[in-house]
Amino acid sequence: MNLVDTPAPATTSPSSLPSPSPVARVLVVDDEPGMLAMTRAILQTLGYEVVTSTSGEDAMQVFQSGHTESNGFCAVILDLAMPGGLSGVEVLGYLREVDPEIKVIASSGYLEPNSRPAARETGFAGILPKPFTAERLASELQWVLSRH
Repeated sequence: MNLVDTPAPATTSPSSLPSPSPVARVLVVDDEPGMLAMTRAILQTLGYEVVTSTSGEDAMQVFQSGHTESNGFCAVILDLAMPGGLSGVEVLGYLREVDPEIKVIASSGYLEPNSRPAARETGFAGILPKPFTAERLASELQWVLSRH
């Protein structure tokens, strides 16, 4: 018996395959460098383009300039407890003024899993209590992005 691996005939030409969708961009706002680095690494592994910011004020500028680009942000992960400056809720208000449809996930070490209803009433699309795992980050972001 002669077994030879022969490729199956092509049923679709390369030019007719769907091209990948544009890379989705996520803005991550946190004052802790370690948390920013970890979140960036996880999101990049998941295929997202990641932009980071260490303050609410900077996040507003980054979001505004990123929003005017052809590939704006699909979501923002926003630390609620950053020292000095604007609160997470104040930053959320600004983000909503620029883009009323932006999906913003509240992130904090002070959030409990049952905080979701209160966070949604405030205008957040989701919550990410710290510390979180890569799986938790991925599932929360996917859940938020899948909602209309």
